[in-house]
Amino acid sequence: MPESRMWAVLLRLAVGGVWVFEAYPQLAARDSYLSQGFVSLVQTMAGGNPWHFYRQFLLTVVLPHASIFSYLTLAGNALIGICLFLGLLTPYAAAVAMLLNVNYALAGGWMDRMDYSLNAALFFAEIVVVAMAAGKLLSVDAAFAGRPPKRNSRRL
Repeated sequence: MPESRMWAVLLRLAVGGVWVFEAYPQLAARDSYLSQGFVSLVQTMAGGNPWHFYRQFLLTVVLPHASIFSYLTLAGNALIGICLFLGLLTPYAAAVAMLLNVNYALAGGWMDRMDYSLNAALFFAEIVVVAMAAGKLLSVDAAFAGRPPKRNSRRL
């Protein structure tokens, strides 16, 4: 097992752990988060958002459909973390995670500059996870892939 691939696996586990850690408070308080917590969070993010196009997206798309988006973010955060941690559908989970990192940075990065840094670090870590094929080693993906069939070098 190449050492660089092992580092990529450790990075995949760490990134998955961060997503699970971030999803836990939402899951623990899911009743309040799904009812009014998500709406108040989005209203706060939209209130002073310096990115006009994203403020409009929050106000015209997310808030009118807050019940759908609250479930999507709750389930999405948890599933991304679990999938990356287990190495299940790794490239797809990492791609969705990158999309969410960009959205979360645009939505709330202006409120706390550390959000930009965290989302950027996660974004680039997820690129490394995909580029280094971290899901092909010590993962559910690897278990399902099995071994490739042996080729017979003789021709009949």
